Amino acid sequence: MDADAIARIEAALITLVRRANDPRGNRVINRTAGVDIDRAASVMLARVEELEPARLSELAGAAGVDTSTASRQVARLVDDGLVVRACDPTDGRATAHRLSDMGRATRRKLDSARRSWFEDVLAGHGEAEREQLAVLLERFIENIPNDA
Repeated sequence: MDADAIARIEAALITLVRRANDPRGNRVINRTAGVDIDRAASVMLARVEELEPARLSELAGAAGVDTSTASRQVARLVDDGLVVRACDPTDGRATAHRLSDMGRATRRKLDSARRSWFEDVLAGHGEAEREQLAVLLERFIENIPNDA
């Protein structure tokens, strides 16, 4: 293997993850979207949409947090009117979570703002380069074990 290329890829991915997790980037997306939601809440909102109707334990696992952390995050989303709780359709004793209409609208605004940010970042790259990057990233992600 080409050690230099591996090291450059590693460094680039570390920088990418660091920048993606930077609260300043979240503020830019929020400002563009016209919403005010912290990064953790934004992540949890996305997990609710992906899994709905979702139990708290499913949301915690999908977000990579413990159940008590997920409980606090979801409770805040419920209080803010972005998520609603209801009886789980498969088990009436359990609670399931869904996006409210406002939560769904917030997700659309955030998605649109994020897409606009990506368009700006990729503006200097031609169509062929963007396609090549998409293919390489998809292939790279396919090789990452789910338990990593």
